[in-house]
Amino acid sequence: MRKMKVVLMLMLLFSLLVVLSACQPYQTIPDGEQRVYKWRMVTHQIPGTARYEGTVKPFVEAVEKITGGRLVIEPFGANVLFPTNETFDMVKNGVVEIASIYTGFWTGKNPVFALGGGTIPGDPITGFQEHFYRSDQLQPIIDEAYEKHGIKNLGAFDYAPEEVLMSQVPIRSIEDFKGKNIRTAGVASLYYSKLGASAISLSAPEIYTGLQLGTVDAAEYNDFLVNGEMGLDEVTKYVIEPALHVGPSTDKELIVNPKAWEELPEDLKAAVYVARDKVRYESAIAYGVENQKAKKEWMENPNIEFIQLPEKDIEEMREKGIELLNEYKSKSEASKQYVEQYAKVLADLGYLEEAKKLGYEE
Repeated sequence: MRKMKVVLMLMLLFSLLVVLSACQPYQTIPDGEQRVYKWRMVTHQIPGTARYEGTVKPFVEAVEKITGGRLVIEPFGANVLFPTNETFDMVKNGVVEIASIYTGFWTGKNPVFALGGGTIPGDPITGFQEHFYRSDQLQPIIDEAYEKHGIKNLGAFDYAPEEVLMSQVPIRSIEDFKGKNIRTAGVASLYYSKLGASAISLSAPEIYTGLQLGTVDAAEYNDFLVNGEMGLDEVTKYVIEPALHVGPSTDKELIVNPKAWEELPEDLKAAVYVARDKVRYESAIAYGVENQKAKKEWMENPNIEFIQLPEKDIEEMREKGIELLNEYKSKSEASKQYVEQYAKVLADLGYLEEAKKLGYEE
């Protein structure tokens, strides 16, 4: 009987130890080793183009190298995991941890997103330095807009030269915009409406077919370099200049899921910023030079005619841009703050006349 009690006690003790061990944290990382974080990253750019190969891939490679493999990010191009226009909610809900994406896709979330990245019609700003000065000055406003929707914004990701307006029909004056269907996104949609055109939404892979089949009369997307890589020179008969719809801008902002971001140790967060700044610098050099080379090839194409708009029309179109920005002040508090801060940036950079038209006072 005594032996039976001893056996029962031993069995009870063993069972208790099993239960207690099951309640202990599961040791997934051996002592002395560090956790590896694995993220997925989406973008609206197409693999094989400079905006993907020259920014997205170098970014994820830099992050992995700087962190010694502790943060590994797998990139996915436009529409691979899900449609591009679903990226906002996918990042917010943690389906993917990070995205390098154009802010203008989210105008329905907050009107200020249409202005994000510096995609401002009629903008007089030029070059890398002026653009990133503007970007850094305006980032807190975009940060707050994202935060209200449960997303962390890490700021401007790369540099984009002036976009190209490609057309299947001749547009030789401001009057010729009337009645045209133009593929565009963000605030440029409203800008073209002021010129009498209709804005059509097409994802990057759809633009070629849209121009080829005449679904759109004209389209804007990226610079000569990327548009050429996408074969858009094959379906373009006219290039309309200057590019008043979008000047130098941020092609992609870097947004992350807040929970995923907070899980990262501080040194890994710092590594992400270092990799971001590396891409900023490299994109400014590569796109600036390579875009000029690509433009030369487009100009030598006998099937493409470059049209220079009359100076008086250019001035009228710039005024339409100013008019649109002033209207944005009433669309949301964030939009009002953005336009007012943008006006101050213009004044800082010496564009005082334009700043005053937006309400800036010395």
